[in-house]
Amino acid sequence: MLSRALVTVLSALFLLIAAPQGIEAASAVIDKSSLGQGIITVNYPDNKDAKAIVRIAKGSVKYDYALVKGGRYPLQLGNGSYSVLIAEAAEGSKYKVIAQESLDLKLDNENAVFLQSIPMIDWKPESKPVVEAKALTAGGGSDKDKVAAIYAYITKHFTYDYEKASGVDAGYLPQLDEIYDASKGICYDFAATFAAMARSVDIPTRLVMGYANEAPDTYHAWNQVFLKESGEWITIDTTYDAVRLQNGQETPLVKDAKDYTVSKIY
Repeated sequence: MLSRALVTVLSALFLLIAAPQGIEAASAVIDKSSLGQGIITVNYPDNKDAKAIVRIAKGSVKYDYALVKGGRYPLQLGNGSYSVLIAEAAEGSKYKVIAQESLDLKLDNENAVFLQSIPMIDWKPESKPVVEAKALTAGGGSDKDKVAAIYAYITKHFTYDYEKASGVDAGYLPQLDEIYDASKGICYDFAATFAAMARSVDIPTRLVMGYANEAPDTYHAWNQVFLKESGEWITIDTTYDAVRLQNGQETPLVKDAKDYTVSKIY
């Protein structure tokens, strides 16, 4: 459940981008050193005050990101040819393309990208939910056992923050330690926290945005998790399930993917 302003930023950052004429050389550098993990980074000059945006495209599918210092951006659309460009805010609401490059992704394991830290799932070994995930899964078990332990923790301890949902700023990114300390958040926070915890214990996990059938007019965030034992992606929704379980209702861990409409996968 995401605010209208945040949905606009996540879905349409590049609607008014200027044509790529006279691209400046070396204004931004696309770092491909982590390409083997399905990730690029952008070295944007520190002395630049202008707002900048990253666009990653494969075929007709495009993902737009606000550029953050040190941000790692995923190539999550599988192996193949990508185009990457960086655009800087120009006059009015237009953007000027300052760097662009074509990339060819060839991963042995295409799910590797869903183990990485990215701006909306910004985790480190010392992040509080990551430390918690290590403790929750210390006893080992299957990937599904680990997913169940993380799911149980979030749905038991996290509550939905209706006040925050009514006023999330455009460009909002989840801050995992703050969310963990508050033990509450919006669906974006639930899904980002779950993804960080699962990725940190080597379980490929997607943060998914779109719509659930039970609230078809509300933009929502949830997760898809890859279970190596069965070779399948399963659907997990900690936000709606936290509300159900905390109200004493029963609900299955794994949801039916047909009950969700996917718009974006991170």
